[in-house]
Amino acid sequence: MAVGPTIGTGLFIGAGQALAVGGPASLLLSYIVLSFLTFVMTTSLAEVSTHMPFQHGTLVTNGYLYISSSLAFASAYLRWYTLALFVPYEITSAMVNLGLWKPGSTIAIRLAIITIIVVGFNFLPEKLFKSSERLFTAIKIGTMATLFVLTLALGLGGIDSQPSWGFKYWKHPGAMNEYLVRGVWGRFLAFLQCLLDGSIAFTFAPELIVHQAEMPASLVPESLVPESLGETALFSASIPSIVISDVAQTAFPYILSSLAMGVMAPFNETRLTNNGTGSGFSPYLIGLKDANIQIIPTIAMVAILLSAVASGRSFLYLSSRTLCAMSELGHAPSIFSTRNRWNVPYLAVTASAVFCCLAFIAVKVPSTIMNIYLLRLVTSAGFISSLVSCTIHRHFDRRLKVNGIARRHSFSSQPLGSYLGMVISVLLLLSGGLWAAPKGNLIGSRAARLITPYVNIAVFVLLFLFHRFQDFLPVVKIERHLEMGGRGHGDREEPRKPRAPKMYPHRGKLDVIPESSGTFELRLSQTMFTEPS
Repeated sequence: MAVGPTIGTGLFIGAGQALAVGGPASLLLSYIVLSFLTFVMTTSLAEVSTHMPFQHGTLVTNGYLYISSSLAFASAYLRWYTLALFVPYEITSAMVNLGLWKPGSTIAIRLAIITIIVVGFNFLPEKLFKSSERLFTAIKIGTMATLFVLTLALGLGGIDSQPSWGFKYWKHPGAMNEYLVRGVWGRFLAFLQCLLDGSIAFTFAPELIVHQAEMPASLVPESLVPESLGETALFSASIPSIVISDVAQTAFPYILSSLAMGVMAPFNETRLTNNGTGSGFSPYLIGLKDANIQIIPTIAMVAILLSAVASGRSFLYLSSRTLCAMSELGHAPSIFSTRNRWNVPYLAVTASAVFCCLAFIAVKVPSTIMNIYLLRLVTSAGFISSLVSCTIHRHFDRRLKVNGIARRHSFSSQPLGSYLGMVISVLLLLSGGLWAAPKGNLIGSRAARLITPYVNIAVFVLLFLFHRFQDFLPVVKIERHLEMGGRGHGDREEPRKPRAPKMYPHRGKLDVIPESSGTFELRLSQTMFTEPS
């Protein structure tokens, strides 16, 4: 499972917020819709990546090849800092899971301990970190499976002295909640807000699934690929099957978990939202505590805590490696590509770890409130990233058709899927302000709550304009090539020594799709166009 390392409180705790606002039926439907959106988004990204595979292509490189370099620059930095924002989100979620909701010195000590653990893991040798990743992923998947089995046992009355729960909460207080207004429109708005809250579990899932498939470890064995197809086929043969498998392994457990959480707690349970002030306990913990099962709730709490810590360290790893890749490709200061003898880009890790400081706002503000604000920031950035990904696919598809080039692999869900992804991404991005509508007990004014979901739009535009009007990256003119498919570097005007050839040991040519006539400009590092020695 490609997103296994990032399974965390977005599923276990974030779903509680969605359950509270929408009810169990809306939660289940929202996870089905989000799973479908993940599928169409992943296939659109996979089509692009399969045709011209690159390490970090989905997160960084593809944007520079198919769309405006300024738009690609803004999206790359957006993804970097959003992955970094996931870290304080997971840390504050750990505090919420422990019931440390009130600010003070007690929570400060816990925050410091968890932050040190998360950051410390990322300074371990890379091989050791990846080995521990498999262990933590197994723990989180085991936790998800165990909690589902416990829910099934409670629902069917398979635990001694416990009556069968069944779907009693679907009958009372009901399957669907109402939000802002009563009636059909109230249930629709509740479902829409449920989509917004539940999307935290799926944020960046398509990007991470395809990103994992692009890495060298995902290659099919060379012996299974006909020699006549060449080296590029190693990637091209792998990516479609990998992403479909990973989408299935992500979607089905998540949908089953959403069904289980709707059985464990009613939507009017105040512990889900800390009396309406923000994030609260996981529906799993509430159900296990109400069942009066000894020890099991404590074990579940520890398992969810481990999931939060493990996910935090994984997101910090992804964020730092994204920044490192941007540096190696010439889109970030070169110091961030510096690695120590353990192959750790320690300056990139340090820069990404700075965002952990946001978690310490919970010393002054309740962790439940800080957590929900971070959730809004992360999910809105995810919608922007999805919109950019769909835009890349549309440009990719258009240029292939203009030049009469056949793609290496096509999915039946495309191109309709990318259009659908664009529409849903825009709808969810613009709907973020629904959170500010009710009065509630959240700290801050309605204006602050209204602005938070749209902050990333302003940041994205500023990044775009900054790159648009600042000529700080070299301009490379690339001659037209009508054939594509190489994994390697393309032509360039003047040879330069590559900065980090080991990171991108591609061979062959990078054949870039041209504009309609003449040459066109891409703001890319010379590293992309240098043949490895």
